[in-house]
Amino acid sequence: MLTHESLQPREMRMVPFRDQGRVEARSDEHVGHMRLVLEAGQGVELEALLVADVDGVHLVVDGHHRLSAYRRAHRSTIPCRVQTMTMSRAVILSKLVNCGDRALEMHAEQRRDAAWQYLAAITNRGAMELPSGKSLRTMAGLFGIGKDTVRSMLRQLPKVDPKGWSETAYDPGTGFPRWRYVREGKGGWHDMRAEIDMEQMTQHQAEKLAKKLATLMDKATPEVVRRALQMLEIEAVMEAGSPDRQAFEFETSEATDF
Repeated sequence: MLTHESLQPREMRMVPFRDQGRVEARSDEHVGHMRLVLEAGQGVELEALLVADVDGVHLVVDGHHRLSAYRRAHRSTIPCRVQTMTMSRAVILSKLVNCGDRALEMHAEQRRDAAWQYLAAITNRGAMELPSGKSLRTMAGLFGIGKDTVRSMLRQLPKVDPKGWSETAYDPGTGFPRWRYVREGKGGWHDMRAEIDMEQMTQHQAEKLAKKLATLMDKATPEVVRRALQMLEIEAVMEAGSPDRQAFEFETSEATDF
């Protein structure tokens, strides 16, 4: 069973920078809570993951957080509902199911983009009307967005030329520009980055690295973690050519003389 970026509508790049730390923290807390539930008893199970069988390859469509919780709880088996479908169907289904009744709600910007990509798919990118049985109200309800937003998207779809956007503007599953970029104009992502100062970007990158390190540390003993961090600290000081390098080397050698 594999994961694929095309099937993960909770794209962090869709979240405004000011909200990213909060969203990532809630995501970690959600996984941590489910892990505790699983570790409370071997017979305890979470809702089954939705998995797509695409030409014999099993890809997670819904349940990425649950998958992380099962892995952190060191469970050898994970309950799944497997459905045979095409990759394009799996991509669109992932947009829909992740915006449903979930314990961890998607950020508003993520929900809007999921709705935008879904509308593009069911209307052939604006070439057709909404299918029978679907309306502004039902679309708004499915994705948790306003009817006016749905109306605006439907009006915008026929005007969008999918060619000529920067690589970061496309949804990896649909190959269609993201709603945020269409709304803001070409280069929206780059414009947003230009508004972030160096300190904010450094802090953002540090938070991402800390998250990855925490995942690895969770699988190691405290002593292994301590030694690994010490090794990284020594290497960082050496490479940086810090003015404190000699003092650091002296303190290190002093500590090993005993």
